[in-house]
Amino acid sequence: VPLGQFRDTYIIAVDADGILIIDQHVAHERVLYEDISARLMGGTLPQQPLLTPLVLDLTAAQCEALESHRAILETLGVEFEEFGGHSVRLTAMPAMLGINDVAATVLALADDLEGLGRGGRIEDTLKHMAATMACHAAVKANMKLPLEKMQFLMDELRRTAYSSVCPHGRPVVLRLTRRAIENDHHSIAAAVEKNFQRI
Repeated sequence: VPLGQFRDTYIIAVDADGILIIDQHVAHERVLYEDISARLMGGTLPQQPLLTPLVLDLTAAQCEALESHRAILETLGVEFEEFGGHSVRLTAMPAMLGINDVAATVLALADDLEGLGRGGRIEDTLKHMAATMACHAAVKANMKLPLEKMQFLMDELRRTAYSSVCPHGRPVVLRLTRRAIENDHHSIAAAVEKNFQRI
């Protein structure tokens, strides 16, 4: 049961075994990654045409990376056309993204593809891109959530495989058991510092 947020970043919840501290961004990222991966297994992601195309200025390497992986990007819901020089004009975006997240997501995908090069397996490339999209589409830190949204995230997380870490390996949940709380308050502080120092 969610009780509220700490610094609009961590969901504080309780269950029969103790207290849960859930990083809302990495929890949502894990849920979205599983959803994107499942959808890609069945075909393509839903896309949203842009009524006003969005022009992005890229480096030569980013532009080449997008062009050489056009088919994979279309599978993810990204459609674009050349727009002179090293610019592209986005004409469709993944429906799961907000309009304010599109530019940053496509730039991140371009950087990912540039780093992956042409020799990687398609499956690995799709997994990497799914993780990037999930990260950009997930709720952010310092974002106030209503209790209904917190409960939704917790319910979805319970149905998600490998829910203890996000696709990039960051911990999703810190559990403080009743026994730990009652027996050793020092271990609680140490556990919090150890598990969340990288977030």
